[in-house]
Amino acid sequence: MRYLSSKEVSEILGVNISTLKRWTNTGLIGCQKTAGGHRKFTMQHVRDYYKQHHNHGKNTELGLETKAHKNIYEHINKSNFKELSIILADASLESDELSVSTVINGSYMKGISIEKICDEIIDPASFIVENALSKGYLSHVETFISRKLITRTAENLNQSKPNGAFNGKTALCVNFEDNLPDLGVVMSEIILRHNGYNVLNTGSHAELGNLEFLLTKKSIDIIVFYLCDMQCCMATVENNITKTEQQVVTIAKLAQKMDIKVIFGGEGIQLIPAVKKVTDLTFQKYSDFKNIIAN
Repeated sequence: MRYLSSKEVSEILGVNISTLKRWTNTGLIGCQKTAGGHRKFTMQHVRDYYKQHHNHGKNTELGLETKAHKNIYEHINKSNFKELSIILADASLESDELSVSTVINGSYMKGISIEKICDEIIDPASFIVENALSKGYLSHVETFISRKLITRTAENLNQSKPNGAFNGKTALCVNFEDNLPDLGVVMSEIILRHNGYNVLNTGSHAELGNLEFLLTKKSIDIIVFYLCDMQCCMATVENNITKTEQQVVTIAKLAQKMDIKVIFGGEGIQLIPAVKKVTDLTFQKYSDFKNIIAN
């Protein structure tokens, strides 16, 4: 987990370090202390502070200094998700890491739900990039760079929900051997962690092999597959469809034998009819996914 320093948090809140120290001493904002007495913070600490004391800090725009970033935060305040998705798509294509972080982390710290960030901001931004690729405006390399930047930023949302503080259930998020992008799998992991699950994530290009040993050793309760149908999704390329379908069926049957719930997400389900034979728990919206894992 990456922690924020006192300096970083004081800049976000627009106060000096001595004020931040006083706030932690009085419980106004939470923190953790090292053995040496140094304060360290997570995004959740900052988010909780804003939810409870949103008018207390001087810097109501989370340390955003430029006009463009203040504009982003205005959209966040107004829940203008369409504009935020456009800004996110453009920023990711320009490799503007600060703007990408501002959109995603700013929305999170403002209290917008994880599933809404995924459904209303990140997914639409991905579709904007995909449409530009399909029309020949972008190369595959550019879309990979965009998707990787968004994925890396979104993955940071797991920092405030580390494995270990969970509801007693463990989920395995599965990406396929021929599937390079893993944004959908990462967002599934984020939803799971924020709903109390301990999560294992296979990542990209995982050689799945024989999972029976892992499923038993880690006491897996849920397996989540995710497969999009975008051009950059290698597992949906025609030559790999049969292999992907075989992987899904094999793992799903093994899971059923071990009484493990199987969930399948993403548009790619339409390309693999066999999925409907092994599970009826499917989702395309992360809000639906949240409802599935809550039951």
